[in-house]
Amino acid sequence: MLTATLFTSLITTLTILVHYETISLIHRWNGPNFGGTRLKVVVGVFALFTAHSIEIWMFAAGIYIAKNHMMLGSLEGAFAETWVDYLYISVVTYASVGYGDIRPTGYIRTMCGFEALTGILMMAWSAAYTVFRLQGIWIEEDRPR
Repeated sequence: MLTATLFTSLITTLTILVHYETISLIHRWNGPNFGGTRLKVVVGVFALFTAHSIEIWMFAAGIYIAKNHMMLGSLEGAFAETWVDYLYISVVTYASVGYGDIRPTGYIRTMCGFEALTGILMMAWSAAYTVFRLQGIWIEEDRPR
């Protein structure tokens, strides 16, 4: 249990750092003069989407390592042992969709539980930051010139 907890904590820490650095880059980016505010919003949202994608891949790799190298559990059900399956279980877990066609067993269940919690937190962070930035943009646009 300790091994699974420490390994999951490592992946979660890396996820938080990826997300922080992405938001930090978006926040500092002034962008091109063409395209205006809308282009900056679209690029920012795509950057956040990219961060979420990287985070999902990190958890997928972590599940692979936990299953095949650390022997912390297995994945049962419609699981064919392909990278697509690892990515799929990670996406549905991170997004808290949880279709249930692939079921983690052993300590991998703990990993998946924390991935779901981490995914919810990262999506909430992205949403909060996006609202924060849009609020600033809208206030600036409403100011008389």
